[in-house]
Amino acid sequence: MARRKDQERARRMILDAALTAVSDRGVGKLKIREVAEFAGVSPATVHYYFDDLDNLLREVHREASDRFFGGRLAMVATIPDARAKIGALIWAGLPASDSDLLVVALYRLAGYRSVAAEHGDLITALFEQQVAVYLSALEVGIAQGHFTIDAPLLDVAANLVALEDAYGLHIVSRNRSITKARAAELICAYARTATHCPDITTPEG
Repeated sequence: MARRKDQERARRMILDAALTAVSDRGVGKLKIREVAEFAGVSPATVHYYFDDLDNLLREVHREASDRFFGGRLAMVATIPDARAKIGALIWAGLPASDSDLLVVALYRLAGYRSVAAEHGDLITALFEQQVAVYLSALEVGIAQGHFTIDAPLLDVAANLVALEDAYGLHIVSRNRSITKARAAELICAYARTATHCPDITTPEG
C-alpha cells in the first residue's frame, strides 16, 4: 500500500511539473527532459510513469475532463434548483486566476499542431461533455418552470461553454478588466437573457 501511495505521489508530481512546463514553455518544442527538470527527477523516471510526451499530455486532458466534466456533473447533482445549478456551473467553469496551470495548459494544447488531430479530438470531446452538463441543467430548469428558452437548447448550452472559454482566456492572460467575478457576472447576464430567468447568480454573487 505504501508503494502504491508513493507511486501515486510521484505520478502527481510529474503531472504537475508537466502543467508548469506547458504553461511556461508551450507544447510544440517541449521535451520529456524539460518536464523531468521541473519535477526534479530523471527523464527515466518520467518515462516510467508515462511512455512519451503525448501520453503525458493525454493525462492533462484526462485531468481537465475530471475537473470540468466529471467534477461539475457530480457537483450539480447535489443542487436541486436549476437556477443554482447554472450559477454553480458558471463559477466552477472559470479559472480563479492566471496561475490556474491546468487551464493555461489547455489553452496551450488548443494550439498544439504536431499531433493536432488527436488533441483536437480530445478538446472537442471535453467541449461536448461540458455542453451536455449545461444542457441537462437547462432541461431541468424548463421542467421546474424557471426557464423559458426560445433558442435551441443545444445552442444555449454551447454558448455558455464558449463564453467560459473566452473569458477564461482573458483571465489567464492577465487582462485586469476581467476577473473571475466579472466574467461570471457577464456569463450569468447571458444565461438570464437566454432563459428569461432573472434569478441566475453564481455562488459568489
